[in-house]
Amino acid sequence: MSESFPYASASQTRRARARRLVDQLRAVLERHIDEGRLRPGERLATERELARQFGASRNVVRAVLAELDKVGKITRHVGRGTFVRAPARNDAAPLADASPAELMEFRLALEPGLADAIVLHASDGDLRELMHCVEEGDAARRWEEFEHWDRRFHQLLVAATHNRLIVGLYEAVRAVRQNAAWGRIKRQSTDPAKWKKYQEEHRRIAEALIARDTETAKRAIRGHLRGVRAKMLDH
Repeated sequence: MSESFPYASASQTRRARARRLVDQLRAVLERHIDEGRLRPGERLATERELARQFGASRNVVRAVLAELDKVGKITRHVGRGTFVRAPARNDAAPLADASPAELMEFRLALEPGLADAIVLHASDGDLRELMHCVEEGDAARRWEEFEHWDRRFHQLLVAATHNRLIVGLYEAVRAVRQNAAWGRIKRQSTDPAKWKKYQEEHRRIAEALIARDTETAKRAIRGHLRGVRAKMLDH
């Protein structure tokens, strides 16, 4: 830590604590949705009830719901409430059977091109959240934690485009990433050294996007995905 700034300010400490609470609650609700404990079309409890249930402030709950809405997990209707969003396509389930090779081919075709939309449409807050995700991934100590922040990083890239069609299309990627075969290959092919390398690549992507440098971001995303593909498919 710099000698000029030996202590975090009180406001920085509060923001960091609030961010951790948001991440923790979001992880819980996402897990409930992904595991089917909260089903498509199901109405969520009110902000007040969620705050009471999880021991969080309403501001934290409101921030979590805004993030889940942005990545397409829920939908909110004024006067009606908040609902788990149904899959964008009725044939999403068969897509979950796509092979890891097909998945990586699709991601290489799609994700580098997201840089244009992100640089054009992402807010500074979107990009700060992306870098925060990198920092949380750096701090991860268990496989499950790393995998959570790895998924979250790529979800945030998609959400930062603010393009509903792209967000909906990426649901197919999310479905395949939950496939047991994909998870097994990913886990077996990712050791601590590779984990660290992926994190460094995530940081380069985030830094290029924060600098609004489209071409560098494209190259960084493409290089990252090529490395992931080579490691996983060779394995």
